[in-house]
Amino acid sequence: MPQSINNLAVGAKIKFGSIYGSPIVWLVADKNHAGYPSSSITFVAEKIIKLLCFDAIEVSNSDSNRRSYGNNRYLQANLRQWLNSAAAAGAWYTAQHSADAPPSNANVWSNYNEYDALAGFLNAFSVNERNALLSTTLTVARNTVTDGGGSETVADKVFLLSNTEVGLANENGVAEGSILSLFNTSSNRITQPTAAAVSNSEYTNGSLTSSQPWYWWLRTPYASSSYVVRGVDTDGSLGYSGAYNGDIGLRPAFNLSSGLLISDSADGDGCYTIVYNQAPTVPASISVPSEVIGGQSLTVTWGQSTDADGNLSGYRLERQYNGGSWAQIYEGSPRTYTDAITFGWTSVRYRVKAYDAAGAESGYTTSDTRTVTNNRDPVISGSNGSLGSFTASPPSYNYTVTDADGDTVTVVEKLDGATLRTYTPTLGATNTLTFTAPQWRSILNGNHTLTITATDPMGATATRTMTFTKAVTQVAFTTDILAADDMPTKAIINIQGSFPAGSDLSIEICNNAHDASPAWEDITTKVLNAQKHFFTNTTKTAADWGVALKVTLNKGTATETCYIHSIGGNFG
Repeated sequence: MPQSINNLAVGAKIKFGSIYGSPIVWLVADKNHAGYPSSSITFVAEKIIKLLCFDAIEVSNSDSNRRSYGNNRYLQANLRQWLNSAAAAGAWYTAQHSADAPPSNANVWSNYNEYDALAGFLNAFSVNERNALLSTTLTVARNTVTDGGGSETVADKVFLLSNTEVGLANENGVAEGSILSLFNTSSNRITQPTAAAVSNSEYTNGSLTSSQPWYWWLRTPYASSSYVVRGVDTDGSLGYSGAYNGDIGLRPAFNLSSGLLISDSADGDGCYTIVYNQAPTVPASISVPSEVIGGQSLTVTWGQSTDADGNLSGYRLERQYNGGSWAQIYEGSPRTYTDAITFGWTSVRYRVKAYDAAGAESGYTTSDTRTVTNNRDPVISGSNGSLGSFTASPPSYNYTVTDADGDTVTVVEKLDGATLRTYTPTLGATNTLTFTAPQWRSILNGNHTLTITATDPMGATATRTMTFTKAVTQVAFTTDILAADDMPTKAIINIQGSFPAGSDLSIEICNNAHDASPAWEDITTKVLNAQKHFFTNTTKTAADWGVALKVTLNKGTATETCYIHSIGGNFG
């Protein structure tokens, strides 16, 4: 798993870029160094990677020393230009002033190590490597002979270090930055050339080996000279050399962002490598409901992204409404978001992208544009709740229905899910939900639910839910009178229902039901035992004989359900 480059300590090594066909090894010189790019890591070449001149002879320069020994102004130096060029062979050089000259064979000391025909230093770096280099603003002293003394600034991606930065004396009192942490230990100024630097040098000397310290360039000019440049001597002390000398070593530096990733462990050379972060893939899909209602919410979902670096962090969702600009409305790892749609919008659209821990983002996955339907729900007055307990008659509930859009609304009233009534109310008028005595008798004791649902033509709904408890403990009724042509003398009656222990059932019959005071006769036991009853009454005051039943069922102490399902019979 890659780790942050910021985990590296000062002195740790990485491989970055290439020269002579091999990776260059660099040391961490400092972290978040003052004056360098914010949150950057500074690297300096571990060893001298090449021998070459600072600047070539300028045969047309008005200064005689620069005509003979080159120019010590870093702003115009050949070496600075070459270090920051990715041009192909022979194409990196462009004159920096009217007298400038390339570091050709004829323009360097004793024809050693010309480099005008080479490709730029960065040409051998990968695109990722070149893009990772940060531009760094540097302070450079100027000589007092031709360049006015004091200092100036340059901005480079690859640069030479200064006297100050390697812990040596400020030139002419000019602080060219501040010392890098690596060089708090003075021995770290001492270094050797690589074997490739030695073998590729036209300059040869018995002391020039990969096992012995060598001289290397700084960017600082010798203040009292127009051509002498400061460098680090073989013992780490402050040295100097003519700008055109091609026997001096190159030990450049650069800055990288601390947000970069590196390998989780060092290789066999003790070096880490940069892991170039790849952006996550575009989210696989995005889903938005086809129906979007103003004033309501909707849920947007999207597909998974993948990340080759394994550091996918989350997603950023953006919304566009009425064809306007995009605005981010969500950031996080869950792949769903519930959005509120403002009443009055005419259209809405969404897009989502993934992002990773290194800040890389995928492209967008964009939804189709959805038309917003601006329709408000109907409203039923009151609030959900309980109507209470009822022992004798059914409950009722008064309510009004309104609709802000003035739509025609359909209302459905239900009892325990069964429809009682469907109708179109007058908006704002009082309506009453009730039900009939037979409907009341048809439901058992216990909890029941009444619902009122109002629906407009767009399908928007409102629902009011009321509960009540039926707690009837007695059933009592008298049947209609059955006409008789003559005096009834006998009858047989049957009853269907549930009459558990603790309940009290009473069944009475009369044969003179038209009388003001009928003669009621108790037949409860006979009915329960399916026995015939012979009337004892033989008189009447009314004109006609007639038979009626009077039934009473009390729940009493019964714990089970009590009810009468049906009653019937015949008489003669």
